[in-house]
Amino acid sequence: MRLILTSVALAACAACQQYPAPAAKTDVAAETQAIETMEQAQIAAINAHDLAGATTPYADDAVFITERGIVSRGKDAIGTAFKGFVADPTLKIEYSPSAKSFSQAGDLAYSTAEFTESFTDPATKKLVTIKGTNLSVWRKQADGSWRLVADSNPAATSD
Repeated sequence: MRLILTSVALAACAACQQYPAPAAKTDVAAETQAIETMEQAQIAAINAHDLAGATTPYADDAVFITERGIVSRGKDAIGTAFKGFVADPTLKIEYSPSAKSFSQAGDLAYSTAEFTESFTDPATKKLVTIKGTNLSVWRKQADGSWRLVADSNPAATSD
């Protein structure tokens, strides 16, 4: 009898145990579109020399690495780094994004893109055009929006 009661009690406990609901499957198409909308808005802001728009996608704790390997940590430092960059009247960026990859939980993503950037070299005052590949890491916010947490832009070639 004791064995039966113990078995019934264990079965009852197991039936009452709460398991977390399975995570909702990431809507890759919708999340990709959300990130690409942020990317396109940022590139448009950069090409329009709009500092606020250029730095909007960054999280407060983001890290940005320029094509010259200069590292800025935090949104304020990134804004400072972008200030001279977007002030250059010759600045122009062409940006071709590729596919996005999402974490299993759907709260992180990374993206790559090819870019061509033209600007005035601060040292030589000559127009320079570089080509490179961008690698960005995105984190989904509590409100469902995406923010850049890491952004690296190594230059592959220059003229």
